[in-house]
Amino acid sequence: METESISLKTKLAIVSAGMISFMGILVETSLNVTMTTLSNLFNVSVGTVQWITTAYLLLVTIMMAAMAFIMRKFSFRSIFIVSASAFIVGSIVCAIANSFAILLIGRMIQALATGLATPLMFQIINVKIPNSKVGTYNGVASMLTSLSPALGPTYGGILNTMMNWRWIFWIVLPLSVIILLLGMYSIDVPVQNAEARKLDGVGMVLLSFVLVGFIWTFNEAGLAGWNSANFWVSLVVSIVLLALYALYNRNSSKHVLDFSLLKQKTVLLYLINYFVLAFVNIGISWLLPLVAEVNLKQSSMVAGLLVLPGALIGAIISPSTGSLMDRKGAFLPLMIGNSCLLLAAVLYFAFSAAMTSMILLLLFVILRIGVAFSFGNVMGAASQQVAPEKRGDINSLFNMMQQYAGAMGTVILASVVSAIELSKGSTFTQTQQGATVDYVVLIVLAAIALVSVLVNHQLQKRMAMMSGEVE
Repeated sequence: METESISLKTKLAIVSAGMISFMGILVETSLNVTMTTLSNLFNVSVGTVQWITTAYLLLVTIMMAAMAFIMRKFSFRSIFIVSASAFIVGSIVCAIANSFAILLIGRMIQALATGLATPLMFQIINVKIPNSKVGTYNGVASMLTSLSPALGPTYGGILNTMMNWRWIFWIVLPLSVIILLLGMYSIDVPVQNAEARKLDGVGMVLLSFVLVGFIWTFNEAGLAGWNSANFWVSLVVSIVLLALYALYNRNSSKHVLDFSLLKQKTVLLYLINYFVLAFVNIGISWLLPLVAEVNLKQSSMVAGLLVLPGALIGAIISPSTGSLMDRKGAFLPLMIGNSCLLLAAVLYFAFSAAMTSMILLLLFVILRIGVAFSFGNVMGAASQQVAPEKRGDINSLFNMMQQYAGAMGTVILASVVSAIELSKGSTFTQTQQGATVDYVVLIVLAAIALVSVLVNHQLQKRMAMMSGEVE
């Protein structure tokens, strides 16, 4: 298989699943610049409106947790048809919504689409692409999933300013119909293992409670403060739920996700890196438009345009960073990427009190270069650490954690700002102070990610020496 050429049909299959994922995340992050508009239109608080993003990410996370089972039980073509159809229906519901509840329902339908499409794209790569080219194709795939959060504020800002927020959904509708037809033609991967393990219903419910619990906990910190009883009670309840799930998972013969893969230290370290990358990428896509609008006094359209250069540069270099991994291994691109991530976070903190539009733009370029070098290569490297039949489990686990990290990134960074706004002071000062604290959070996480890369490299070198291999 290493010498096989990759057919046009396979490439179209990857693009089809990838575009549904891309459009889902694009719409998700484009709504970040419409929060005030939607709050005024539907007469609900901005905190309530934020649930169209947070609840969406939670449902995407839960869907991805089930994907290891789904991809063994159904053909990839069937999964894609359900995904694309859900995106089309959800887009229509959102576009015609006359209440916040209807808009939220539409977003939940779209979450089903993204939750199915993103792991499907990566699994098509795992099944159809030779190992010698996995890095390149993962680079292309990660370009789609990491480009969309950066393009979202630009897309949403322009439409919200010049037209109407509903056009965020109307514009992607005809494209999604074309992608549905393209995927129906090109995706031909059969059922992988119809006799595979059964879905763990109890474990799925427990895991869902755990995921929702921690999101709710940090949301309470933003509403009532980090010292509030609401936050601490929610935190204790969430930890208890996590302990119950861990106990159940240890003693059950069925598993939602194969967490035993994390017993392999290299996979665990890659997952830590992946979580941080997703946390920073989605979280800062929420934070920077806020800083641009409140502190730099820019419109939602300009706020979106400020992150466009970084998004485009990241997209351009993503495929070549995957090719670099194919030629040199994962360590070099991951070191470059995570170093850029840490550098950008440190500089955002250093310039937080003297931020300008140009500084914000340039630092986001550095950050996006870091994401481009790291994002797809982390999952590709982790997949190469396990047997081929386990790559579907790696896919589901990493994609689930990517979405959950994005939800956590949004809610934690937002909660820091919201908690500071509970005190007296101007919105300008409170937002600036909140953003400064958020930059510190990002510095700590980026440092952890960089250390994980170094430790993982040393660990693999020791393993290679013990097995008699020569790098």
